[in-house]
Amino acid sequence: MKKLLLLGFILFFKLGYSQAKLNPNSLILKRIKLEKINDAKFDYINNAEISWDFSSVDLQNNQVSIEVITIYDCFNEENASDFKTQFSILNKDNFSVKGSHQLIHLELMAKCFKWRVVVKESTSEQVSEWSYFSFLK
Repeated sequence: MKKLLLLGFILFFKLGYSQAKLNPNSLILKRIKLEKINDAKFDYINNAEISWDFSSVDLQNNQVSIEVITIYDCFNEENASDFKTQFSILNKDNFSVKGSHQLIHLELMAKCFKWRVVVKESTSEQVSEWSYFSFLK
């Protein structure tokens, strides 16, 4: 009986805090752009700039963040499992309706990264699919 209660307790929290997929046609996703920028020192490297503009999107009761994970095993692209670091370039602590952030190859000391958007409402959380970026041309 104790095992059944424990299993029910675990399932309750797993289902209650599960992440739903963010609609790929979401206005929030359409307002985020990733651009390649030529590196000033190396002609075989592209740096990245993620920019966003949520001025025309109603974000009331929503928290938007952009998560980035640098990857060691780039040959697996977004399915990689060997990560270097994880950080947020946009979150509730540094949120701005409009802005951008540059991801520089030499600063991150990685060959690639993956990123996604997380939208938290008061009762749920939605995440986009992972997108992959390689610094190498």
